[in-house]
Amino acid sequence: MIEELKKIGLTKNEAEVYLVLIENGMIPAREIIARTKLHRQLVYDALNSLIEKARVSFVNKNGKKYFKANPPEIFINFLENKKIEIEKDVLEFRKILPKLNSLTKISSEKQEASVYQGNKGIKSLLDDMLKQRDEILTIGASDVKAKSFDYHLKFNLPFFHKIREKNKIKYQILLSQELKKRANELNKLKYSQAKVLPKEFTSNSSTNIYGDKISILMWGEEPFGILIKSKDIADAQRKYFNQLWKIAKPVTTN
Repeated sequence: MIEELKKIGLTKNEAEVYLVLIENGMIPAREIIARTKLHRQLVYDALNSLIEKARVSFVNKNGKKYFKANPPEIFINFLENKKIEIEKDVLEFRKILPKLNSLTKISSEKQEASVYQGNKGIKSLLDDMLKQRDEILTIGASDVKAKSFDYHLKFNLPFFHKIREKNKIKYQILLSQELKKRANELNKLKYSQAKVLPKEFTSNSSTNIYGDKISILMWGEEPFGILIKSKDIADAQRKYFNQLWKIAKPVTTN
């Protein structure tokens, strides 16, 4: 019987105390202790818990507490209420189930990441942006003093923009305010828009979002790039870019 009572929410000690009360009617705590052979504190803890659960009640007689078990039918009421609560939980869960399924779909999406080393690696990433032929959104590097950046600025980036203009690929770039001159130059190119952000956004890396890809170019003595392929990450980065674009300031061409 103890195991059955445990299955419907009682602890072992509570079950023992409840059974003693069912069998003996209204009795004081000392008699419960004697019959269960449990430590005094364990009996009182069980009694307090059973009273909170409405399984046991008590009366005072001549300054002493006498405890009695409430009718077993009360367990039916408890289980019925629990059933109602579970049904409510099921209804609430059904409301969020579609969203959870969509998150599962996102987490199961195949994602890829690759590292590209050196100047050749950076050029490969620039070429990949052109092959995609989608709009390119760039959070540009600003605090760049590396020779590798100068190299690409002089040789690969002019070629990159020449092919981009030929293929009518739209390009939006955000630069920090100290690069207004560079922003002006980019605004003069076809299908290109540049804005500037406060100096707090100065960075020595650039992030490019295009299609379902994100490429991050890290400039240094030995530059490298990271290419991430993930529609959901790209969409999230695109939203971030659009928020920055709203607070960025336009620059006038000279």
